[in-house]
Amino acid sequence: MSDITRFMADSNLIQGLISDPKNARKRTDRSASLIQESLKKYGAARSIVIDENNRILAGNGTVEGAKAAGIQNVRVIETDGTEIIAVKRTGLSEQEKVGLALADNRTSDLSDWDAHMLQQLADEHDISDWFDSDELKELGVEAPDFEPGSLDEQGDLGKFDKKEINCTCPKCGYEFIQQV
Repeated sequence: MSDITRFMADSNLIQGLISDPKNARKRTDRSASLIQESLKKYGAARSIVIDENNRILAGNGTVEGAKAAGIQNVRVIETDGTEIIAVKRTGLSEQEKVGLALADNRTSDLSDWDAHMLQQLADEHDISDWFDSDELKELGVEAPDFEPGSLDEQGDLGKFDKKEINCTCPKCGYEFIQQV
């Protein structure tokens, strides 16, 4: 039995999920409060993503808010990413549907990026699909250059230009030109 199957069969408790230590998103007090309030008012309505070891890949703030709101269980649906998992909520009034949608989008707006963790991720991975260099600079993150250089920029290692260096013998003072 795999770890995730064991998790699904044995506990289904939210406490079994592991926060991502490399989560680059950090909740502000207001964002965390709104997530918790939304979960209390509207209930759970969004999916999160975990890996085979129950580490939260997406939805760390949702899980934190759910724990604070007293939600104890999690339903795990295993997928390989070839389908969208939809959470179908029933019993909401139109006003609650609008509130839920606004809360879902607004809490993300109110979160901040952890510049230190984002820098670490940028150093370890190419994150240019999600941030351009100006956006990273604005966040205080130095963007590494992952683009391969041209042959002119790199030089042709098969060909070496010979250089001449003026040398002086340290013992006798004789001056000569050395090719390298």
